[in-house]
Amino acid sequence: MSQNECNICKTIFKSKYNLKSHLTTNKKCLKLRGLELTSNFVCKGCNAPFVNNKNMNIHLDSCKKYIILKVKEEYDIKMQKIAEEKKLEIHKIKCENIQALSDLTDKFEKEIADIKLSHSNLIKDMIISHKEDLVSKKTKEHDEHTKLQVRYEELKDRYDILEKQHEKTITKLELKIAQCDAFIQTLAREGSNKVTTTNNTINNTIRNQLSSTYTVESLEPKQLEDTMRQHYTESDFFGGQKRLAGFCVDRVIKTPDDKMMVCCTDTARKKFKILDIQGNLKEDIEARLLCKKLKVPVKMITKEIYDTVIDRIEKERDRLSSDDRSRREKLLDDSMRAQQMYMDNLNFDDLNYNQDFMHELCVLLNV
Repeated sequence: MSQNECNICKTIFKSKYNLKSHLTTNKKCLKLRGLELTSNFVCKGCNAPFVNNKNMNIHLDSCKKYIILKVKEEYDIKMQKIAEEKKLEIHKIKCENIQALSDLTDKFEKEIADIKLSHSNLIKDMIISHKEDLVSKKTKEHDEHTKLQVRYEELKDRYDILEKQHEKTITKLELKIAQCDAFIQTLAREGSNKVTTTNNTINNTIRNQLSSTYTVESLEPKQLEDTMRQHYTESDFFGGQKRLAGFCVDRVIKTPDDKMMVCCTDTARKKFKILDIQGNLKEDIEARLLCKKLKVPVKMITKEIYDTVIDRIEKERDRLSSDDRSRREKLLDDSMRAQQMYMDNLNFDDLNYNQDFMHELCVLLNV
């Protein structure tokens, strides 16, 4: 066994540094050892850990929960700002009306005080005049007193009218305040419904991405086998699960009507959406339905390519002389690499070993 070979997943590395990095950061190997990746870089939306900040930032661009969280935070800030503006507006209206009411009250009080003072002075004058010439001025004084009484009654009636108008103004002000409070509450309810509206928009976007004519359920094994035999090459084979995912997207999932059979809605949780034959939008966790359709064709075609590669290596090795040691070692490396790629591709649907396939599928199909 190589000194740089992982005891858990048997992967061989070029240096001890690479092996040490693999043992502390490789999620697949950590999971086989019953451990989890410990990281200071954790997504605030889905709590997924990452090795470094760069990987986390790539993830944040496609994490729906993080995007929704950011939208909600921005919306809450906007709602708070609107609420503060409305409070300032209400406070300003209250101050203006209170000041106007105070000015009006001062004016009425001053006018009434002047009237009372004038009335008092007139009465005094009437008494003096009455004492001086009671008989000759009695009728005149009586008329003056009557006029003043009428004037006093008129002013009193006017004061009562203005007081009622003041009460109506206060009532209108209170109604306007209540309307402002109701408007703020409406804004708050709209904020709580925005996430639901966002989800409906996302579902409509997903439907526009998916083909209603070409569906995963309608895929036939013979059709998939023919497609792989015609287009899947040794280069794709040696590209491992990542290249297999790219091949499936380009040759199978992308449809002739410029749409897709599958799309990824949550890369962190490996959630996919498909349309069934009836046109219903369904969830395909970890693309299990797609993997089930691909399993037999992938197993068959990768086995054929593997057998072809091994046969070519063995024939060349038989032709080599015993002295050509370097070439023999190179052929042995090629044989081991082909075997590794074959096992890697066969396990594309195994949840314990298909991280590369599933990650690439999530990235390529993310909407």
